[in-house]
Amino acid sequence: MQNQHLENDGKDTMPTQQNVSFKNLNSAVQGILAQKFGGEVRIDKPENIHPQSLYRYKILSGPDGIPDTVFVKRKRARRIRVEWTCLQFLYDQMGVNSVIPCLYGGGYSGENNVPLLVMEDMGVGQNLRAILINDDSESAKHVLIESTKALGKIHAHTIAEVEKFLKIRDSIVKLDNSSEDLDSVYAEKWEEICSAADVQPIHESFTDLKALTEFLDATNRFHGLIHGDLYPVNIYHSTSKSKVYVFDYEFGHFQHVLVGGYQIRVHLDLWAEVCRFPEDVMQQMENTYRTELAKNCPEAEDDHWYYKRVIEACVYDTIRCVYRFFEPPKTVFSNVINDRPAGDYEALRTNPNYNHWGLPAVRRRVFYRLGVLSQLTETYGYLQAIGATAKKIRDKFSAIWPSEVQEMPLYPAFQSD
Repeated sequence: MQNQHLENDGKDTMPTQQNVSFKNLNSAVQGILAQKFGGEVRIDKPENIHPQSLYRYKILSGPDGIPDTVFVKRKRARRIRVEWTCLQFLYDQMGVNSVIPCLYGGGYSGENNVPLLVMEDMGVGQNLRAILINDDSESAKHVLIESTKALGKIHAHTIAEVEKFLKIRDSIVKLDNSSEDLDSVYAEKWEEICSAADVQPIHESFTDLKALTEFLDATNRFHGLIHGDLYPVNIYHSTSKSKVYVFDYEFGHFQHVLVGGYQIRVHLDLWAEVCRFPEDVMQQMENTYRTELAKNCPEAEDDHWYYKRVIEACVYDTIRCVYRFFEPPKTVFSNVINDRPAGDYEALRTNPNYNHWGLPAVRRRVFYRLGVLSQLTETYGYLQAIGATAKKIRDKFSAIWPSEVQEMPLYPAFQSD
């Protein structure tokens, strides 16, 4: 087997198993663990945790230091190679005390060389979503604070380390590094959103959008590893290990760290429930995040710098969110807004609950984000033309959308407080 060790300023690095293929999954797992721990390994039959993609293996025998169980993730998808890259990179940057499941190695199995990862079993516990829809507010608050501390640590340890990341990534998966004209792209998206909503944008808002060019520029030294899919199911509180993990990095990439940090402001709302945390909890979360981030980004301690970047992240997130859910053509966008049959988007109307991609959930997300954008820009006096245009769009929606989609309820864990 070939080992690949990446230079990391003298720090011990996790082995990456490149171009090594095994006949079946079991032999792959044994081979990767044998390479990592330096001796023969025997494993039991796997327990299937998630259909055909995630398994738990019990270790029957092996060298000293080998864990009792491991998780194995196997997918026929390029995204698992992105996750492989991120876990390898984060271990190199953060070491054994990282806030991710430790990666023991990666490889390929089967006739089609399906990628697989062998990693730490995170132990007994619950994901954050399960905690938030329960009725224990103290537990929910604790895990939320620890989650944002973990997020701050990830961003602090990876900021300005893009070259190390790309060196690892390019050895595992080849991705297109082409860039886009950010100024043009977001101006076009903004214009299409306003046009479809039949709202005249404030002209200066297009000048404001130029701030995104610098904010999102890949050469910006404030870029770090962004999870890319940071919703509560991908945060795990291990009660057996007294630790919070941030996992599942299939969409991990480098971007301005506040694009990730800003997700606190929208309550990690990227998936099923469209709910919020209490204001005081959200503020503690953001303060915790800033404290961790400032350890390698002292600018984060400066309110003027920090809130300008938060607003830029808010503009980016709001445009991306609206454009994603109400993606043109204009007729589809307009129909969804005005409660007419939505063509290809008719599926949005079929979910009677306010979760996942149901039309009420889509509207609630959009309505809330537009409100956050207009409030932040007005409070801090920055990019106000964009904020004022967002308010015009929101005011129109307020007049035509049902009242229940104009309010963001608390997560169940906080509803009885």
